[in-house]
Amino acid sequence: MRWGIVGTGMHAAQRIAPALAASATERLHGVAGSSEAKAREFAQRLGAGQAYPSLEAMLGDRAIEAVFIATPNDRHRRQVELAAAAGKHVLVEKPMALDEADCRAMIAACARAKVKLGLGFHLRHHPVHREIRRLIDAGELGEVVLVRGEWHTAYGPWQNWRADVRRAGSDVTGAVAVHVLDLMGWFAGAEVRDVAALVDRSKETGLDQTIACALGYANGVMGTASATRRAAWPLNSVQVWGTRGAAGGIGTVGANLPGKLRRTSGAGVEERVLPMVDLFAAQFEAFARAVQRDEEPDASGADGLRSTALASRILAAAA
Repeated sequence: MRWGIVGTGMHAAQRIAPALAASATERLHGVAGSSEAKAREFAQRLGAGQAYPSLEAMLGDRAIEAVFIATPNDRHRRQVELAAAAGKHVLVEKPMALDEADCRAMIAACARAKVKLGLGFHLRHHPVHREIRRLIDAGELGEVVLVRGEWHTAYGPWQNWRADVRRAGSDVTGAVAVHVLDLMGWFAGAEVRDVAALVDRSKETGLDQTIACALGYANGVMGTASATRRAAWPLNSVQVWGTRGAAGGIGTVGANLPGKLRRTSGAGVEERVLPMVDLFAAQFEAFARAVQRDEEPDASGADGLRSTALASRILAAAA
């Protein structure tokens, strides 16, 4: 599949363009940024193919089959709607949008145009996480009782658009917590029913810098999650406890961390390191397969809506 990248920021440069270059099946055809100069510099530096003078110019190129949107959060809705109207499949970086209304509009636009809409939840493609999901589906952990996840990191107050709540919506919740929440919901297999949360806000920006929450899912599973930008040298993990055993990813929650699988049962404790893949390349390849098979992507627009709604509930519960 031939891709266009919308956005020339750090994530697009460090993760997305290299992932497309590393993929055996996906091809980066071009890039569009906030200016033609930025697109040209990005294309030259990263070998990103054609530099388009505008998003509209990219969408008018019949060679482009799908676009990855890696722009500020407040731009996602309009760009997805434009891409859908042009007949392009869309994979959009999380968070999907600023609010549920925008998410629903994006889903509707793609449905009308009969194009696929996916979310950039790369952690669903981690070999350890996929093995945990397989164990759950196979009944090897029994009935799931509890799930837990965390993404802790260390960075200073933002100096760009992320410091503006009108453009970003949130700080650590939208930046990293949504990945953990999506993964936990994927393991729990149900919608969140109850939310209790605590949020610590930055004095500089007023935005969330640490969150901790307890979740109750509609099927009775309970979960706890935390995220912060104030913890150095973390070991970020996810864990599932069931009535017949437990399984977790130790050091697997992050950008491209290998980590290991830890499984406990009546036989004792087993730890394994599984063969690692480029999670972002795997994300593109899985999306392309969904398009070819006319299936919903691994993380769909509905999953993006669910994630945005849950993030809003967590921040509101804390307030």
